Amino acid sequence: MEKTELKDGITPEIIKAAKDRYGEDKVKIASLPKDENAEEFLDVLVRVPDRKTQGEFEKWLDKSPDKAKEILVNACVLTNKEAVKADDGLFAGAIDALSKLLVVRTAIIKNC
Repeated sequence: MEKTELKDGITPEIIKAAKDRYGEDKVKIASLPKDENAEEFLDVLVRVPDRKTQGEFEKWLDKSPDKAKEILVNACVLTNKEAVKADDGLFAGAIDALSKLLVVRTAIIKNC
């Protein structure tokens, strides 16, 4: 993984604490576009949704998509969460980033 310049309040200490809590490979930095032209970005620390979070997200996805998205953001955005929740564009960007982190593996089915 390439080294990323830290900004937007993300420090090496915050990253280390998150990796200690969630796992070395479960913490990522997502750059969310602040404007329509994607000229400015807000970096947020996110974690890969665990099985429980993914289950809660999927449970509400059909019944209440807005609640499902809130569950995902509340559980998985680790920094600048209030800024993300306050701005529709940042919120949509966070949902996009987190949906790419949902663990989905495709099985190979073979005849026996």
